[in-house]
Amino acid sequence: MSRLTMTVVVFSTVFVACPGAMGQNNRTTPASDKGAPSREQLKACLRQPAPAECLDRLFREMLITHSTEQALALIQSFEAQDPELRRDCHPVVHAIGRETFRLKGNIHDSFSACDQTCHSGCYHGSVERFLRGEEVYTQANRHPSQAELKQKAATACDPKLPGRLRFQCLHGLGHALLYFSRYQLVPSLEVCDALAEDWSRESCYGGVFMENVVSAAPETRDLSPTDYHYPCNRLNDKYRGECYVMQTSRMVEMGLSTADLFRECAKAGAHRTRCSLSVGRDLSNHARIGDSAGTARKCELAQGEDRQACIRGVIYALIDNTWDGRYALPFCAALAGEYDQTRCMRDSFEYMRYIFEKTPAEISNDCLRFAAVSRRCAEFATQ
Repeated sequence: MSRLTMTVVVFSTVFVACPGAMGQNNRTTPASDKGAPSREQLKACLRQPAPAECLDRLFREMLITHSTEQALALIQSFEAQDPELRRDCHPVVHAIGRETFRLKGNIHDSFSACDQTCHSGCYHGSVERFLRGEEVYTQANRHPSQAELKQKAATACDPKLPGRLRFQCLHGLGHALLYFSRYQLVPSLEVCDALAEDWSRESCYGGVFMENVVSAAPETRDLSPTDYHYPCNRLNDKYRGECYVMQTSRMVEMGLSTADLFRECAKAGAHRTRCSLSVGRDLSNHARIGDSAGTARKCELAQGEDRQACIRGVIYALIDNTWDGRYALPFCAALAGEYDQTRCMRDSFEYMRYIFEKTPAEISNDCLRFAAVSRRCAEFATQ
């Protein structure tokens, strides 16, 4: 299962194990001298028809004189200043990952240089560059064959890596497979099927489905203009769960309100809970730019397990983004009902403890820093 469908299992968008990687509280000072792109340059790239090429050029220049760590710290400083860039920075950090792999030449050293900034896009970009191979700049339109993709996918993510780090690799692999399969959804999923076990395959599926929804080139995506459940409802059942973990992003794009999303999720059959989880993942963007109360009210439109799935979707996505409780705990405190607050905080603590290996003392400190108004937060953190 993916990081958004389980609570106490080692899986997530985290990086801890490789030497050289640092948590964001230990980052170096952001670069600000010659060669570092400005916030305006990055946003201009994101508005272009081919943002990846534009971003690659900026970071290719920056990494001549700066480290990956400095590039990521720069993006973190921009996130703090600009909510719009905070929301849209994931493809920016993909470019840092692509350029890092070009310089390092292998997944291990690239991942050692990356961290969790902007939903761990640096890891994903590194895997993307790994799949493209050495011809990325000399043959820009050359895509690997299906046989090449299967061969590379089998060796991309070392099974000896810690689960947290391996998830980053597998999820990034899914993104890259769809791109290099020229957005052929089923062939990409079939490459994921070549992986050894269920968790690896499903982590890879999740990356494929995310890429299908968020691709910068809308005309390449395998989506329906009228069917809210396509492609999930047309795929083999083994793919549908991970498909629904992303599907509400497409539904929102088609104009559905939050209440509409829950009504459509009720039509997803056995995958209803994963669909409601997807609602929460989408809503997390609002909490991340400061609207915890509004996000809470939207999850509260649902009842029962749909509501709890939405809440989990919010907190997992928020914790994945920063490796701490800075956004998740204020969201939990904003929920109106005592039961919902309590369960939200306990799920947040479990996720941080078992996935991010945070100690009770560290979680208590997060409560004091980010949710001081909540008595429950400090009480439950040490239980």
